[in-house]
Amino acid sequence: MAQCNINGVQILFPFQPYPVQEEYMKKVIECLKKKVNGILESPTGTGKTLSLLCSSLAWLESYKAQQQLNIIQHSSNEGAGILNDIKSVLSGLVGSWDSDSNFMVPRIIYSSRTHSQLSQAIQELKRSNYKHVKSVVLGSRDQLCLHPEVSKAPNHTAKVYMCRAKISSKTCPFYMNYEEKILSKAEYQDSSVLDIEDLVTLGKKNMVCPYYATRYLNSRADMIFTPYNYIIDPKSRRAHGIELQGNILIFDEAHNIEGALEESMSFQLRSYDLALCITEVTQTMEMIKDFDEKFSSSDTGAPDFTLTDLSILKVMFCELEDVMDKEAAEISNNDGSKPGDYMIEILSKVELTAQKKEVVLDLLDKVILYHSAKSDNPWTSKGTGLQKFSDLISVLFSRTSSGGYREHNFKKEFSAKYRIFLQYETTNKSQTTIDPWAIPAARSKKKPSWKLDCWCFSPELGMRDIVDRGVHSIILTSGTLSPLGPMINELGVSFPVQLENPHIIKDNQIFVGVVTCGPDGTPLNSSYQNRSNERYISSLGRTMCNFCRMIPDGLLVFFPSYSVMKSNVGFWEENGIWQSLSGLKPLFMEPQGKDAFQESIEKYYSVIKDPTSKGATLLAVCRGKVSEGLDFADENARAVIITGLPFPPSMDPRVKMKMNYLNNIAKEKKGLYGNDWYVLQASRAVNQAIGRVIRHKDDFGAILLCDNRFKDKRIQSQLSKWIQGRINVFDSFGPALKNLSSFFKSLDQLPRRTKQDSALGGFQIGSRVFNAESTQEAQGNTSVPGIRTGSSEVSENIFDSYKHLNTVGVSTSNMNKSSSIFDALDDQSQPSAAQASKPISLAKYNSSYFVNNDCDSHVPSTSEKANDSKRRKISVQLRQAVQPDDKKSVTEMWKSYLLEVKTLLGLTEQYGKFCSSVKDFKTSKNVENFAISLKSVFSAVPNKSKYLQTASLLVGVQDRDKFLALSI
Repeated sequence: MAQCNINGVQILFPFQPYPVQEEYMKKVIECLKKKVNGILESPTGTGKTLSLLCSSLAWLESYKAQQQLNIIQHSSNEGAGILNDIKSVLSGLVGSWDSDSNFMVPRIIYSSRTHSQLSQAIQELKRSNYKHVKSVVLGSRDQLCLHPEVSKAPNHTAKVYMCRAKISSKTCPFYMNYEEKILSKAEYQDSSVLDIEDLVTLGKKNMVCPYYATRYLNSRADMIFTPYNYIIDPKSRRAHGIELQGNILIFDEAHNIEGALEESMSFQLRSYDLALCITEVTQTMEMIKDFDEKFSSSDTGAPDFTLTDLSILKVMFCELEDVMDKEAAEISNNDGSKPGDYMIEILSKVELTAQKKEVVLDLLDKVILYHSAKSDNPWTSKGTGLQKFSDLISVLFSRTSSGGYREHNFKKEFSAKYRIFLQYETTNKSQTTIDPWAIPAARSKKKPSWKLDCWCFSPELGMRDIVDRGVHSIILTSGTLSPLGPMINELGVSFPVQLENPHIIKDNQIFVGVVTCGPDGTPLNSSYQNRSNERYISSLGRTMCNFCRMIPDGLLVFFPSYSVMKSNVGFWEENGIWQSLSGLKPLFMEPQGKDAFQESIEKYYSVIKDPTSKGATLLAVCRGKVSEGLDFADENARAVIITGLPFPPSMDPRVKMKMNYLNNIAKEKKGLYGNDWYVLQASRAVNQAIGRVIRHKDDFGAILLCDNRFKDKRIQSQLSKWIQGRINVFDSFGPALKNLSSFFKSLDQLPRRTKQDSALGGFQIGSRVFNAESTQEAQGNTSVPGIRTGSSEVSENIFDSYKHLNTVGVSTSNMNKSSSIFDALDDQSQPSAAQASKPISLAKYNSSYFVNNDCDSHVPSTSEKANDSKRRKISVQLRQAVQPDDKKSVTEMWKSYLLEVKTLLGLTEQYGKFCSSVKDFKTSKNVENFAISLKSVFSAVPNKSKYLQTASLLVGVQDRDKFLALSI
């Protein structure tokens, strides 16, 4: 444990902090002492979270010491001189003291995007010297509810009101006397840090509701961990009892804060939602009618509202439905955009105004609670429609809650900061999945369905709402905040303290390359106009094949979107590239479902941990789950490939309107233009994906930007600052491959013993295990120490295949005739025992065949003037690479292919035509006739491209594209 003095505050750190950590903690202390806001960027792997926790909690302890001193000073005048001396010292530690604060100590509210990220922060706290600090993690009923009925409710809204109904009727055993149970159980009192799993475990053991336990423990906590939507959303803030005044707000992983703030102030209303509101009010009216007939109004189960109240609600919803149907009918085909105050005017037509907000919200809350508690029919909705409308009103009139905030100002602000988009719904499929309990029959099928989106385009509104609550300080931090200027400008709040930290790693631990073209010279460009170009997709696949051979252990490949990833994979499966990739490393794809995602990630990690494996490749999506919050340290990710810039969909109405909004704002005052914002969204997503590769100071890896648009200095300037000075641009593929190989070969790792092999005298270099008998082999191995190199040990020579590729053009000199392949075909078409057993010398095949067999069909060959020893070395590599799984020879591979063709076509005349075509091509070398002939042979065969791709290997490299173009 190291002790360091930073800005006058004594900080206990688990080890001697690095300079970047000291600088980071210095900025945190500055924010807290001066009561100002800070925006701090420090790359992933620099110990940002630990530095943040230790510095903020050290300052808090100093602040508490000053509070205790002030209390003593107020209660006694004795020893005033000594007390004043101590007070002077403490004031220097924590900053100025506000005499009006009534000795209140600020609490630290630490927020991040997800509970998994919060769990990582809690683990950092537990290993620090501040693990004694009383802390609590806030969660929703989705994570914390133990009631067997409530926990199975179909959605969060249903859980909330079912829970409240159980509490009201005293039928939840976990809620009963939960405060007394907490006070009497040492596990709750003695444990300083309780995360979600701890609370659930203790709840089951002691019959204590974990959700309300967090509410109780919140009152005594010095540090509160919470997802940041609980802070941003005013309704969630109230529900979880989060008090902002005087407290310190920390937003970790704050690179998404602008979008989250905008989303918290936006809403959507569908025609289906209004129909559901009418249905739910009608159902509640029936419930009350039945209740009045059976019981008196004095019964405890009587509602807090009348039939008249419900009638007023129903009339309001029916009138609003009629108004919106008329508005939707007037939508032009090209433009459904409306001004920001459009919804305010619409609601005023049904006499719903800001002045009536509280009355309507109170009535809706009572109806939803009653509806949820009394609804025993499984086909009756659980108040989701009414809840959605209640949320709409809360957002729409949120700013009118501020004291003295006039309706005129409110309308003006809405008009300036919001935009409305009204459109027809193209399908009802999505609507039926909103609430499985609802009966979507209240709306006439003759009426067209519509959807209204009310989008807030100013995160300043949400941030200003937080600042106005009187917070002590706000600290925004992440590994990917840069450029800071545009973010600060959009948030509209002052951030006097700013930091852009460099990375903690050395230059030899990271390789950053912009790869502008594939091995065949095809430009790599994933723009919308080019991403369906089959030549590009094929070249990208070949690029990945070659990089897979160089990259050890785990590889992450990020695509701009799920649709792009799926379309590329579909093409690769049809053309044999997928099979080649899977032969090099097992392949995994990021699924969209939560359960499937967890299962896929666990399998990926499992393969990586297997010392006998070749590593694994995980295909993922920028802005997806893999790019956020998951740990891919060390061998879990030795490289990240970015296949394109993940721009937002340019034709999406929300994106277009946001860009127009920014352009208008920029004309009036200095700010970000729409196009700049558009590019920034892509670069931030790339920065987040890139951050997966380096996770600590001893980690190493490669970043491969496989899109020629990354050459643009404008794009590079928006990448993380620690990357910018390390970028290498490669205008041809060969140098990129060679430099990547050199990077991994230059890394030295000391051997470390493994637990399972220590008894046998074994040791491990990276992920590869050697026993005592193989020590000599390990010492003489020329591959990268500590690294598994894919399907075969070929990394030292493979880039020789690209030495002629110095320009985008492809050299076709020094090509050899692969006559022995035709001999194998002749052997198969006219079988002879003697011929079949005759070995074929692999030394006849130049290295281009090896590359071609694994997708690189356009790469020039190595010179035939290479010496015999190099030929023998290539031959060994070829033997391993042709069929990496079973080590078949080239002859056996072709025999297997021809046997498959014979099985497929043997009973038809097409087989004879196939054999004749091959023989004719052997003598004539007429590529056009050969392609047309084989196209006819396989015309009726499913997956014909597979057979034609293999046959294309018979054609010289210079004619292969022509063959494929004519045959497929």
